[in-house]
Amino acid sequence: MESVLIAIGGNALYDKKSGNNLSPTMVTEVCRRIVEVVQSGYLPVITFGNGPQVGNLLDMAETSARLFETPVTLDTCVSWTQGEIGYWLTRELTKQLLEAGLHKPIMAINTLVEVNPDDPAFQKPSKPVGKFIDAEEAQRLYEERGWIVGPDANRGYRRLVPSPRPLRILEADPIQHLIQHEFIVMCCGGGGIPVYLKDGVFQGIEAVIDKDFTSCLLAKTLNIENLIICTEVENVYLNFGKPDQMALRRLSLSEAEQYQQEGHFGAGSMGPKVAAMIDYVRHGGKRAFITSLEKVVEALAGKAGTEIHAAVSV
Repeated sequence: MESVLIAIGGNALYDKKSGNNLSPTMVTEVCRRIVEVVQSGYLPVITFGNGPQVGNLLDMAETSARLFETPVTLDTCVSWTQGEIGYWLTRELTKQLLEAGLHKPIMAINTLVEVNPDDPAFQKPSKPVGKFIDAEEAQRLYEERGWIVGPDANRGYRRLVPSPRPLRILEADPIQHLIQHEFIVMCCGGGGIPVYLKDGVFQGIEAVIDKDFTSCLLAKTLNIENLIICTEVENVYLNFGKPDQMALRRLSLSEAEQYQQEGHFGAGSMGPKVAAMIDYVRHGGKRAFITSLEKVVEALAGKAGTEIHAAVSV
């Protein structure tokens, strides 16, 4: 089976109404879409974000820090949510596959990803986590807890934490082994647990890795044929949100690079996704798409989403 890496955002699983880490309804819907991909003849590899979930845990950990002798660290929060989301998705997907008469083994892997402790990101936190808040609440949390808070894609303010670039996925070999045996693998949750090498031993570090960059790295490392990064919209747009916005359907690598350089894609929203796709295609990726979860199967059929490809446009 041809493989496809599908990167799902943490907001696609988050219960926005109650604020709980996971919405059973959303988990069911995500798994339904994954089953559709299997029915279309592809073997999915699933990565997922965890920004809202990590934010929840950080909030709880800091609110109740007095209960713990040692504060809960950010890398532990990433690991915690990676396991939680992987468990929920595995449980629901197993059920839906059986109901569809499909017999595919599933494995969720808590994944470690190496970063550089001297990455400039540690000097300038930029990765949004947690729920959206207004400017007044942002100021209060800065004063009371010392949080670094900033705007996120014109949707409000969120806490910002360091986001270094991923260098190496430590579990890449076992993930590849599972894919070769046609396992549906869920891995690199939240971009992976950030670690660095010190005196020959891996240590955790306070950071959150962008799941889109880790997804790109995994796809390149394992030569996965297709990469899809899911968003809340069907396409990438020029002048998004403006009267003259224009959906982009198929872009050459050079066109995507030009639009990126011209600043068409926001740093806190579409920018990292487009950058990850460009990197994937530049290093030999076969097909790369950005689209909504609902349109994944249509994108693979060439009927939806924004595709970035290496060939010259005609």
